[in-house]
Amino acid sequence: MPRPLLEQIAEAAGLDLEAERVRDEIAALLSRAEIDPRSIIVDLLKARRERDSARHYCAAAAEAATKLEEMLAKIKRGSARLTRLLAVRDTGQGPVAVCAANGYCQEIPIHPDVNIDELKQLKSWEYVAIHDDVVVNMYKGDPTLFARALGEVVAFRGYLDRDRDLIRVSHGPQEKIVQLDPSVNAIDLTPNESLVIQSDMPERAIAVVPAEFEQSRFEVPIDALTTRLEDLAGVEKIADDLLRDILLHTRHESIRNRFRLQPLKGLLLYSPPGMGKTALVRALALFLHQNRDKLDADIVLYSVKPNETKSMWHGEDARIVREDLFGAIRARQKRPRTRRLIQVVVFDEIDNFGKRAGSGQHVYSAAQSESLEALLVELDGLVPNAGNEAGPPAHLLCIGLTNRVDRVDEAVKRPGRFDRVIPMPPINQQQAEDVMMIYAQGEDLPWFHDETVQTHLAPETLRKHYVRPAVAWIYAAVIVRYKIESQRLVDVTAGEVLTSVHYMDAMNRAKREAAMRALTREGVPAVTVDDVIDSTVQSALDVARQMETDPEMLIRRLDLKIPITDVQAVPSGELEAHRHLRVHSA
Repeated sequence: MPRPLLEQIAEAAGLDLEAERVRDEIAALLSRAEIDPRSIIVDLLKARRERDSARHYCAAAAEAATKLEEMLAKIKRGSARLTRLLAVRDTGQGPVAVCAANGYCQEIPIHPDVNIDELKQLKSWEYVAIHDDVVVNMYKGDPTLFARALGEVVAFRGYLDRDRDLIRVSHGPQEKIVQLDPSVNAIDLTPNESLVIQSDMPERAIAVVPAEFEQSRFEVPIDALTTRLEDLAGVEKIADDLLRDILLHTRHESIRNRFRLQPLKGLLLYSPPGMGKTALVRALALFLHQNRDKLDADIVLYSVKPNETKSMWHGEDARIVREDLFGAIRARQKRPRTRRLIQVVVFDEIDNFGKRAGSGQHVYSAAQSESLEALLVELDGLVPNAGNEAGPPAHLLCIGLTNRVDRVDEAVKRPGRFDRVIPMPPINQQQAEDVMMIYAQGEDLPWFHDETVQTHLAPETLRKHYVRPAVAWIYAAVIVRYKIESQRLVDVTAGEVLTSVHYMDAMNRAKREAAMRALTREGVPAVTVDDVIDSTVQSALDVARQMETDPEMLIRRLDLKIPITDVQAVPSGELEAHRHLRVHSA
């Protein structure tokens, strides 16, 4: 075969003739063309069709890749829902996320931009973001996530399987198995050490609570309180007396010791509902806290609400009182400190503890009796004013709140326990004005005065033209009548049954009426004298109707000792004589 022809073909095809494979291939094709030229043409046509088909598929693949990139980008940009990641599982098609969703486990693909190594490092309280059933991001590193995950405190009982980080814990009489989070599995735990169980994943322990820093679940952050003594009305004397007693017993030890005064341990505040017992205690605690530097003392507030010491498990009620509450109080007293410690424990509705068994009174349950007995034992056993080895003394003040002092066990009121029984003062007309004035304040609050809308009204103007007319009329108005056995009707005025909370409600109603007019742009967009008077009357009528349907409410409010046969709310029609009353329907 002449060499020039091979060179011409190689040059036309753009091939390197120096390559032996290329020379052999061209030579073979030329020989085949001499023998069967049609086969060369057939192969050429097939090659062209394959080429065109390959070009088509390449174009389609490129278009699909572009669309896939756009889809992934869209998925990543879209709004996502957050869920828990349980594990990352490797499959033949790549890693997938095993997530907890709607109460069951689900495998979800992972977006290519998500870092798999970081994903595997997520804590149990952190989240993955899922959009269109694809893991697109992670929500982690936020301290709020950890704070929100904190649940109940349990006691460590022992290891079940150290390799799998399985442990036994107990909360009271119950024992269960949980898994240690990787963040705490390297810590060697000892029996009865405290652990925190994740709130929404109760099979996971996420933190260890050092005993010396354990905080009671009853402890209240005082910085979060907002009620101030100056925000209250009608309680000035009782607040002043309580503060004097607290300061005498905690700040002036020399005077207390000279007169050999007993420690200020417990007191009982009682009144009908709505008289401001809880608000007073909060304000006292906040006042002490705000003046802690002057007192050279740290203030700790504990709040025990009704039924918080109750459990369905036998013996648990007493344990909660003994360990969760007073155990934490003792632990706090043992901490090193550089100044006094004043611990205030508030028992809301202390009558909820019920009566002791054998006291001659009705006992609601054996558990209730046990929790009360535990409370009495703790009150007798605690040593107030106990100093630690390295710091000043600690003082404990227990305050019980109740609407029914007759339901509080007599043993609770014995000396050395809640021995000071203090009634909240009844609210008089002047104090009713003071309460409404507190809620009438606000520099930007608009008032309809002298036929114009005005702000920044002087307190004297508010009291004279708005608050006093409302209180003066309603305070003496008869709103309820009750019958005694002789069928004689006895009148009850609003001043006898309304409490601080009702006057607060009246002023808030008046502001709400004005706000609704401003919203709908119908009428005067400001508080009017009619608003204040009508709202006060309406609050009184609401109380009257409640007492009509629940006579016990009236009996408790007036502390009636005689039998009554009927309670009647005064019809609103009897109040229509007042020119400002426009609400007639029940």
